[in-house]
Amino acid sequence: MRGSSTVTRHKAQWHESGLRWSPLSCLDKQACRPSIDVKGSRSMKGFTWKRTISIMGAALALHCAAPASAAYPERPIKLVVPWTAAGTVDMVGRALAEKLSDKLGQPVIVENKPGATGQIGSSAVARAEPDGYTLLLMSATVHTVSPNLKPNFPFDPVDGFTPISEVVSFPYVMVVSSESPYKSVADLVKAAKEKPNAISYGSFGPGSGPHLISELFALSTGTRLLHVPYKGAAPAIADVMGGQVTFFIDSLPSPLGQIKGGRLRALAVTTLERSPTVPDVPTMSETLPGFEAIAWLGVAAPPDTPRDIVMTLHRVLTEISKDGAYGDKLRAVGLQPVASKSPEAFRTWLLAQKQYWGDVVRKANIPMVE
Repeated sequence: MRGSSTVTRHKAQWHESGLRWSPLSCLDKQACRPSIDVKGSRSMKGFTWKRTISIMGAALALHCAAPASAAYPERPIKLVVPWTAAGTVDMVGRALAEKLSDKLGQPVIVENKPGATGQIGSSAVARAEPDGYTLLLMSATVHTVSPNLKPNFPFDPVDGFTPISEVVSFPYVMVVSSESPYKSVADLVKAAKEKPNAISYGSFGPGSGPHLISELFALSTGTRLLHVPYKGAAPAIADVMGGQVTFFIDSLPSPLGQIKGGRLRALAVTTLERSPTVPDVPTMSETLPGFEAIAWLGVAAPPDTPRDIVMTLHRVLTEISKDGAYGDKLRAVGLQPVASKSPEAFRTWLLAQKQYWGDVVRKANIPMVE
């Protein structure tokens, strides 16, 4: 049959030319005839095989180089705040979510998931899909303090997550009643040394931030103080204002209203530099060199979140930290917007902070809590 012999002949020509033959190639008779271009490279219909292979290789390289999550984010993101829908942490979460939404072009929705001193919400994120659509607003209490006080902590506070960046830093502040005889940290230390266990301080209970920092203060000054635990900041502040308790150390936003209103006297902040929110208040290190205790919030994702997503979020969080209106809003309540140099730097810092508070717990003989 003529058609069959034609195909056989063209097949032989393709083999002689060194090309792979396919019946599909002979749908066009001209395509069945391999030719040699003027430079000696095999071509079909004017396209050299060398050029064709180069184009195909470049296309394949571009395809392989494109990350799987290049379009991230494609849908709304959930930011888990493991505290109640009120207070400093929630305020930061909502301000941050608004800016993230603007930068990423997708809604970022705050989900409050309180309970067990922040552990319930944090655990939920640790178990979430590592796709960048569930994030955590992490805190010093949950990730660097509590793990040193609870023998059966439910998750690895650092490597059970993918740390992305610190986002807010703020000092603790030591306050006394505006009617207190103590006008400075030096006055308080002098009285504590003269009358052991006569100077009292309030806290949220054993293992809380105010408890640990007050014990750090006692260790740093060689004094013995009386611990008076409360169920929250409000009753502790009320008793300090009323003179029932000598002093209280809490994160600056908590008593800021009473400080500005003249009902509490701020003796010192616990960062190495003075706070721009209360610039007239000295640092603790001005009296006790090296004394430092930092409150902070950061953003993390579930473990094994893809690197390109992590770096996208880190870049955006860094941009947000430099936003003027956002920064002014935070500084007005005693907070300082910050960003870690890199996700790796943030992880290293978290480990160092966890070790730091572990040392305080051991040196102060603070018992484990259930």
